Amino acid sequence: MVEMTFKYSEHMTRALRDYQHHSFRFWISNAIGLAIVLAELILYFSTSNRNMLWIALLVLVFLGFAYLLTGYVQPKKAASDKRYDKPFTLSVGETELRLSSEDLDNTTSWKNIRATWETDRYYFLFLDQTQFWIAPKAAFASSEDERRFREIAGRHHAVRKGLIR
Repeated sequence: MVEMTFKYSEHMTRALRDYQHHSFRFWISNAIGLAIVLAELILYFSTSNRNMLWIALLVLVFLGFAYLLTGYVQPKKAASDKRYDKPFTLSVGETELRLSSEDLDNTTSWKNIRATWETDRYYFLFLDQTQFWIAPKAAFASSEDERRFREIAGRHHAVRKGLIR
C-alpha cells in the first residue's frame, strides 16, 4: 500500500489548471473559437464589413473570459473552501483506494476508477467523466513510493499521458 498526505487546498488550483490544460475539450473549444475568429477576419478582408471585426473581437474576448474563469477564478474559489484546507490521506492498495481526512472517509475499488492520467505534477484518478482524485507527485514520500503507485495503477489501467479525453 502507498500512502500520501497532502492539503487538497494547496494543490487544487494547480491541479484544476493542469486538468484544464490537458483536457481535450479545452483544446477543441479553443480551436473552434480561433477558427471562428480566423473566418471572421477572412470575411472582413474580403468584404470590408466592419461587423466581422467586431464579431472576431467579441469571440476573442469570450475565449479570454472563459479561460480566466475556468483557469483562475473557479480553481481559486474551490481552493478557498475550508473543507479542503486540512490534511487528506490518499491510500492506494492493490484492490482499493481510500481518501480520508478528519471528517471524510471515501473508499472505492479500482473497478470504479475509469482512467488514470499523468501530468508533470499530478496523477488524476477519474471516478467518472469529470470527477477525479489527485495524487500530487510532490506528496510521495520517495521515488520508490511513486514507482509502486504507478505499478499498482498500471495493473488496473494504463497510466496515460497527453490529452485527457
